[in-house]
Amino acid sequence: MRRLADWYDSRIVNVNVNILVAGAVALLITMGFMHTLEKTGLLEALQRAVGLHRMSIAGREIHAEKLVVSGLTLIVDLIADVAVYYGLHWLANHMPRSTPRKRNGAYAKLSFMRDATLVQFERALISPVLYIVALGIQNFMLHRGFGVAIATGAGFTAGILLSRVLHTMWMIHAERIGGRHSAADIVGPDKHPPESPV
Repeated sequence: MRRLADWYDSRIVNVNVNILVAGAVALLITMGFMHTLEKTGLLEALQRAVGLHRMSIAGREIHAEKLVVSGLTLIVDLIADVAVYYGLHWLANHMPRSTPRKRNGAYAKLSFMRDATLVQFERALISPVLYIVALGIQNFMLHRGFGVAIATGAGFTAGILLSRVLHTMWMIHAERIGGRHSAADIVGPDKHPPESPV
């Protein structure tokens, strides 16, 4: 068990594990929310309100009522994922504990909010890939007659896995350059920093 804890102390490992867990929990929340909307008739009411519009994008027929499902899925998943991730990141990297954590030079001086927000910023830059894959597969499966929950699960599983590979490569690169000296290290600290207005 100690070996797993040591492995989890690695920032790349715990960020990926936390994102996967947050993604899985957010996926369950999203699937449950969408399933509840479907079973209570609220989803159908929203779809009726939008109407049965059809449009063609890049030669594919898109149904407006299916876009309602994708739009709601995106909003619910974003909110759930970010909230769960912030909690897990604090537990893994910033919660006070008796044994010191290993710190990588690239992230050692970041506060909880800066650290977690940096991860969220990186994820935001990668998220178009996640959501294009997830919502594309979901929409494809909905047009093939699959249920909302199954289509959502399959799409987000593929999107999450692809985005984790890309983000891991990004973090490995950041950690490699984090130990290098920068121009600021060579020049040294500013002996006359500007005074902040009080």
